[in-house]
Amino acid sequence: MRFQKLLSGGLALLALSCGSSACLGQWVTQTITLNPGWNAVFLEVQPAPDDCDSVLAGVPVESVWAWNRRFATVQFIQDPSQLVPGGPDWLAYLPADHAARATRNLFTLQGARAYLVKLKDGTQQTTWKVVGQPVTRQVEWIPNSYNLLGFNVASSGSPTFQNFFAGSPAHAGQRAFRLSAAGHWELIASPATTALRAGQAYWIFCQGASIFSGPMQPTLEDRDGLIYGRILTEQSVRIKNTSTSARSLTVQQLPSETPPDTTFPLLAGAVPLSYYKIDAANRQFGWIPFADPLQKLDLQPGEEWMLRFEVNRARMADFVPPQNHNGVLYQSVLEFSDDAGVRFLISVSAEGLKTFTPPAARAGLQRFGRAASGATPHPRAGLWVGSAVIERVSQPAKISAPDTPTAVGTPLQFRLLVHVDDSGKARLLQKVLQMFKPGTLKPDPTDPTKNIVDEPGRYVLVTDDAFIPRFSGATLRDGQAVGRRMSSAVFAFSQPILFSGEGEFGAGQLNCRADLGFDDPLNPFKHKFHPDHDNLDDRFSNKLAEGLESFSITRQIELEFTAEDPDNLTLAGWGDNQLGGHYRETISGLHNQTIFVAGTFRLTRASTIGVLNDGLGGL
Repeated sequence: MRFQKLLSGGLALLALSCGSSACLGQWVTQTITLNPGWNAVFLEVQPAPDDCDSVLAGVPVESVWAWNRRFATVQFIQDPSQLVPGGPDWLAYLPADHAARATRNLFTLQGARAYLVKLKDGTQQTTWKVVGQPVTRQVEWIPNSYNLLGFNVASSGSPTFQNFFAGSPAHAGQRAFRLSAAGHWELIASPATTALRAGQAYWIFCQGASIFSGPMQPTLEDRDGLIYGRILTEQSVRIKNTSTSARSLTVQQLPSETPPDTTFPLLAGAVPLSYYKIDAANRQFGWIPFADPLQKLDLQPGEEWMLRFEVNRARMADFVPPQNHNGVLYQSVLEFSDDAGVRFLISVSAEGLKTFTPPAARAGLQRFGRAASGATPHPRAGLWVGSAVIERVSQPAKISAPDTPTAVGTPLQFRLLVHVDDSGKARLLQKVLQMFKPGTLKPDPTDPTKNIVDEPGRYVLVTDDAFIPRFSGATLRDGQAVGRRMSSAVFAFSQPILFSGEGEFGAGQLNCRADLGFDDPLNPFKHKFHPDHDNLDDRFSNKLAEGLESFSITRQIELEFTAEDPDNLTLAGWGDNQLGGHYRETISGLHNQTIFVAGTFRLTRASTIGVLNDGLGGL
């Protein structure tokens, strides 16, 4: 089992390497004005690329400095003019034309960090445009020390130092310094009238321990933003008022800029979002498309505002990528601001229903037997598990409208299993087992005495019992490897039944036919131990023809997918990993007249494996 897990882990690492770039995106440009001489700046975005030479290309810098004392306290402030490359307290970047470039030890720039930037002598005021992703991270304060950092505030109408730090006992009333035009650190003598500036850094004293990051403190499930990928459908954002006064918040969605180069996933369009609204007064709740800005008025000190955001992949704009790309993402930015001048941005990204694997990653998947061709799998490929609920049944003995289904006293619910292959063909299943195909090793070409992974292990879906011995269990039960079995008791066929009809799975009307032979052991007319229902003659030696003791039954099944939830439920992921609609069935042979039943069905995507029996048996 350990061997299998190691090999399956190889596939997981491959998937992570294929999808690592998909976590990047949601681009904005931070514009920083650099004055002649020294500047204390605060990066609100994570630059991309992040190496200093690329980020500072075209900017006439003489040097860039990053404070490196993360664990030792700072009791006095050193003027920038006294900084020397190679010192223990600072990391320094020196451009290519600097005589001491070989001594540099700062190679990358990080978002949510402060830097000292020195322009070359004789340089006029310069605009530095930094393209990157918004960064919102909790400040790591060194207690009882000065800390060099900046904060997320609006470019105009920003809060004063006194107002900004009023809610934090560790900072309220403490000394703060800003860099003057002459390159000297000056004490902020009037915190009540001096405003913080966006993109600028300051020395702030922290009295004791603190986790304060601002009057409005965001909490995310993923610190990099609302990263939905291909699987997630819902995430939440919590905003806490850590100030001493009531605040009014506004949230709006902004478009993402174009990625800086082709090494990042393409911008396919904006991320369609919905937010969950609760109207307690009218007893209404549900998902509302996020089109207009949201507001929260009078958020009291210590109060928290929780927002639930759903990604609506069914509303994503169509996108066809070029031949060569490094992935495709729908990307947006959420802007949070309050009436006191605090402002921060949060990244939003998601893959669409159709995932476009980068060519390099696709080649890797082919290498490990995961794709027979370079074709992109159907967006809904995989196993869908759910249920159908029969709510109406026709009454053949009814004089008027005997073929019209009427409401039943108690609905009947049963399991529904549907598999969609990589080409989009849907099949009705009676049972399926999730099993595991162990990986294989091969000699390392560079060192034949060692083995390397040839083909990683992977999970498979099995519907034919004849193929079970070829695989191993997918989970442990009492220490033994066993498969995970799912089945539906209302069907008796052994092989998957192909659906046909108009449209495609998830957005059309599909139908199939399930036959139950008159001599099938599961036929309700047949009873092995009843002489009148065993399909044998009086001597129990000869088979009787159909119609004497038992009858064949035919079931015409129809699935009509609907854009809205048939039960009017408000669940995240409808149209994405949850589908459903109207269920209809026509049953012949069970009664001397045809029976019509109707109800609803819903399916949830349980697996993305688009092949049955690992390709054996033609499925």
